[in-house]
Amino acid sequence: MSEIRVGLIGVGGIAQAAHIPSLKNLGVPIVAVADVIEERAKQVAEQNDIPHAYSDYKQLIKRDDVDAVVVSTPTSTHYPIVTASLKAGKHVLCEKPPAINEREAEKMAEISEQQKLVFMYALQMRYRRDTQALKKLIEQGELGEVYYGRATYIRRRGAPGGWFSQKKLSGGGPLLDIGVHVIDLTWWLMGKPKPISAAGFTFQKIGAKGLRLDRGWQPADVREQIEREAIYDVEDYAGGFIRFENGAVLIFEVSWQINAKDQWGSSISGTKAGASLPPLELYTEVLGEQATVNLRVDEGNAYLEEMREFINCIREGKRPLTDAWDGLTIMKMLTSLYRSAEQGKEVPIR
Repeated sequence: MSEIRVGLIGVGGIAQAAHIPSLKNLGVPIVAVADVIEERAKQVAEQNDIPHAYSDYKQLIKRDDVDAVVVSTPTSTHYPIVTASLKAGKHVLCEKPPAINEREAEKMAEISEQQKLVFMYALQMRYRRDTQALKKLIEQGELGEVYYGRATYIRRRGAPGGWFSQKKLSGGGPLLDIGVHVIDLTWWLMGKPKPISAAGFTFQKIGAKGLRLDRGWQPADVREQIEREAIYDVEDYAGGFIRFENGAVLIFEVSWQINAKDQWGSSISGTKAGASLPPLELYTEVLGEQATVNLRVDEGNAYLEEMREFINCIREGKRPLTDAWDGLTIMKMLTSLYRSAEQGKEVPIR
């Protein structure tokens, strides 16, 4: 199949800012869009010369001229939309986090295998140039045995509001929204060891009281003033660690709202050297002296490379870098961290 024809389900912020531009850049035809806000679907279709717009995604996946779909909807809708799309014979790229729980993630992975379709998650940090360069160094043995990782994503005041802060729609707060990115990235850089236990803790000390809908990234419903009331029943902050079968440990902290410095990044330590990003730096020895080497690799366009991967995997019948089974493992780690926070103790990951 030389030409892959795509439909988009959910055309809010990430679809408009990343997925549509990436598909256009790659010359991939967008046949149709669907969004529960019919006016938004029509407007996005008109602005981007997309022939068809629907308010019901089921109409989109019925189309024979749609080979693949990009799902960018609230987390609670991933499972029904993805499973329906896969059963309709469509390849799927689904936004993060994978699902509300690991049972949904497992079922979606199983259906994609049964249908022999490409199913990948939008964990675009793996596709950055700097993370790809660091991964290559680790695989070449430059860091030695990797035994420690740290993942951080802190926003001083960056809660998005809208459906993101409503647990019934999102499944959780910053741990599922931005934590999924840095935890996945760090786990991948560490070689994807098998997780065996997790210890997590959460705070909600600021919540809706500190929610400013005029700051930071906001979902389309907030920007379009469809969502006017700030409902906030998720955590502000999550921290903890994950143990792996090979003895390695990953420590993390993530937050939308905390009185601390904005920062994000991943650091990896091995027996020979360590590294962190951004910027991409290597902590090693040169002529017997400690040295910090700035490798000067920029981030590139991760969204574009993620979409390129999706299209190429469909064309070539390959398994994607961010496949459904990795998504399942990530969901097991995330839900175990929430379970640990509720129980106040370290819990097994099965």
